[in-house]
Amino acid sequence: MSTKYLKRFFKPDSIAVFGASERDDSMGGVVLQNLLDGGYQGELIVVNAQGYETVRGVPCVKSVSELAKMPDLAIICSPPQTVADIIRKLGAHMVKAALILTGGLSIRDSKTERTLHEEVLDAAHPYGIRILGPDCMGLLVPGSRMNASYSHVNISHGKVAYVGQSGLIGTAMIDWANGQEIGFSHFLTLGESVDVDIPAVIDYLAKDPHTHAILLQMDRMTGSARDFLSALRAASRNKLVLVLKSDVVQDAEHCARLAPGVSDEDLVYDAALRRAGVLRVETSDQLFHALETLSRMKPMRGERLAIVSNGMGPNALATDRLLRGRGQLAPLSEASCEALAALLPDGWNRGNPVDLNADATPERFARALRILVADAAVDTVLVIHAPTHPAPGAETARAVIEVARGTPRNVLSCWMGRATAIAARNHFNTAGIATFITPEEAVDAFLQMVRYRHNQDVMRQTPAPFLQQNSQNHIQARNLVAQALEAGRGFLHHAQACELLDLYGVPVSHSYYADSVEGVVEVAKQLGGSVAVRALHCENVYPFSYDDKVRQRWRDLALDLYSVSEVRHAVTRLEYRVRERFSDDQVMGFCVQQMKRGFQSLQINVGITRDPIFGPLLLFGTGGYTVDVLADRQLMLPPLNQALARTLVQRSRVYDIICENSYQVERDVDQLCDLLIKLSEMVVDLPNIAGLEINPLLLNKRGLLAVDVAVSVAEPVRLAISPYPEHLTETIRLRRSGRKAVLRAIRGEDEPDHLEFYNHLSPESIRMRYFYSRGVPTHQELANWTQIDYDREMAFVVSAPRENGAGNETLAVVRAVTDADNVRSEFSIVIRDDLQGEGVGAVLMHKLIDYCRSRGTLQLYGSTLPVNRGMQTLARKLGFKVRFNAEEDVVEMVMMLNEATEEWQMYRLQS
Repeated sequence: MSTKYLKRFFKPDSIAVFGASERDDSMGGVVLQNLLDGGYQGELIVVNAQGYETVRGVPCVKSVSELAKMPDLAIICSPPQTVADIIRKLGAHMVKAALILTGGLSIRDSKTERTLHEEVLDAAHPYGIRILGPDCMGLLVPGSRMNASYSHVNISHGKVAYVGQSGLIGTAMIDWANGQEIGFSHFLTLGESVDVDIPAVIDYLAKDPHTHAILLQMDRMTGSARDFLSALRAASRNKLVLVLKSDVVQDAEHCARLAPGVSDEDLVYDAALRRAGVLRVETSDQLFHALETLSRMKPMRGERLAIVSNGMGPNALATDRLLRGRGQLAPLSEASCEALAALLPDGWNRGNPVDLNADATPERFARALRILVADAAVDTVLVIHAPTHPAPGAETARAVIEVARGTPRNVLSCWMGRATAIAARNHFNTAGIATFITPEEAVDAFLQMVRYRHNQDVMRQTPAPFLQQNSQNHIQARNLVAQALEAGRGFLHHAQACELLDLYGVPVSHSYYADSVEGVVEVAKQLGGSVAVRALHCENVYPFSYDDKVRQRWRDLALDLYSVSEVRHAVTRLEYRVRERFSDDQVMGFCVQQMKRGFQSLQINVGITRDPIFGPLLLFGTGGYTVDVLADRQLMLPPLNQALARTLVQRSRVYDIICENSYQVERDVDQLCDLLIKLSEMVVDLPNIAGLEINPLLLNKRGLLAVDVAVSVAEPVRLAISPYPEHLTETIRLRRSGRKAVLRAIRGEDEPDHLEFYNHLSPESIRMRYFYSRGVPTHQELANWTQIDYDREMAFVVSAPRENGAGNETLAVVRAVTDADNVRSEFSIVIRDDLQGEGVGAVLMHKLIDYCRSRGTLQLYGSTLPVNRGMQTLARKLGFKVRFNAEEDVVEMVMMLNEATEEWQMYRLQS
């Protein structure tokens, strides 16, 4: 994920092209010509072993050793067999960035059993040279007038950065974007990503002030899932991020790599990308339309769409598409209806969509649009134009553009047709207004705007108050897992799995166990009534043990057994079937439960699984013994809070059933959310839990009940999203008052307390912290402050019980934001005015310094106003170097925490 030396790729002062020649089929020659045609202002030189004096007018040398000056960037287009040697020589001469366009490096040598790819990595490693590629199309940076690619055309300057894995999709995107007059700040494909990967590039672009949106095309996941999601989450908080992830072919080898209980890898990527707050698109058409809309959209006010056209046919197409996509038609206000009635012919239906009639003129289009954008119930307007004589395409477009430019609402346009519509669409492109060919495309693009807004809202939802769990129970749960691992088992026995749920507060059906048919009969006599019996063996003690028809878990189960004879007969058959398939040491007896019928129970499937790439996942959906439980499989990455758990429930069919049938919808949903949070805590507390399945989980008017459960254990894996660092929590006492308080990492649930804390600050304290007077923070700002990525940022709060006993209050906060390379971390600290002199500042700063030092951060720094003498005094006592920056009129505080060990780190510290 390191961004070291990436600047040399995007802003090089000098470039050497290896393998360029005058031949028309020379890739290096194409790249060199593109650099020349693009007007690259830096120094250019060619390296070619053929010994040319010049290539396309650029000086040429035969080898690296003949270069008078080493370049910032080396572009390698040489034959595959020469690449590793070139990299080795470049590294020895302190070149730190190499772009490899050569393909074919994945071919394995029959003698050495090594690929050229591996040889390139070995050559680069001793010198720390960064590699972009191989097998990529190159990169284009219009702001630096650099086209270092083999693209057939250049790109115009814009605010969108494109990062792809496929070179051919990249060239197609360039061609389309030029036709739509969309420009780019950066454009590159990564190829095989042997070194420079997606997270590193996203981190670089997220800091680029000229990049407002990032467009990511990916075929596969490479590198660390946590680095990938961390980079995406950081970027999506400040920039629009779109991801085109193609579906994966479901071949036998691929299916073998799926997470247990998951039938489609695509569901996992959906869950991961939603959690990162980005918008995923599945086709190139959707990508183009999303870019068209989202790169030109204004801030969304809401999700209600008004549709207006000069005919009901186009309106019907758009409305049908909107309603099928669960979009919202805007309800027009009475004032809008009256104003439109004065404009439209008699017989108008006084509703949305608005039919301007076939005789509509450009003036009528403009007046109707002006009325709609003034309606408070309308958030976005889609204007559809079908070619008619009274409404010429270009003239009508200019009338619509004039109105659209003067409104804060989003206006989308759809000019149907081709011959007479092209000029109109060009006008919209030039004006920066999204335009489409068909009503369906326009509505799909609007729905993508809505989905993006939903993903952003989910990422910033304020969680419900945090509830402290029973730590003693968690210790017992760890012991259960440890016993299984020490015994060499990959599973918990059924009784242990039930005990595990009970320790986490999940209601479990009472189970009884027997080793023989007669033993089951005796248990059934004692229980009375109807019983269920399961034969336990080495397969069904594991979660998600389904065959191709999802029946394996249920074929060793007998239900609704009333009489003794029924029990004896059914269990005898069970025993026969089990003994036929398994040896004695694989059979584990029988589990007996009373049947749980009645009360209109809803059967649910919920659990934990592991994905090979993204690690632990939570599953939720419909369940039971007779349904295809994989058909309604909703996924989410842990850790969860109340807001995320509710989102997971609402995406399932279970939620629709509850809404239709339950008389206590909120109670039922809250109980399910609490259960999901307990499973999320289990994932964090017990990293050895590889899988857990509760099926069925019954929901009825009595509440929840887990009927059957299976748990598997294995070596721990890392969560894709960093969990809450509970181990950093400690209890302190304020120096002067002796008041007891807790020092801990901030949580998303702290948002209400954080707002109250901010409102307690004096105007002077706010000015000291932010260097200017400012108003009350918005929800988005508070979410950014409290819902942090613990891999990149840390905020410690001091929290204490309120004097009236109503919960806790925040007394002080210290924050550190670390760059992606963990070189420098910027701190800030705020203490409530009435807490001054309690020693809270020193305690918080010591905590932060120890934390950053333990993470390997090299430097901690901050700044304060010259009048803030107290902060300067504290910084000196703590060991910071304090100096006045006259240019910025601030006092800078700097502390070295760890020594730099590499050249790039020293350079970064100096800059």
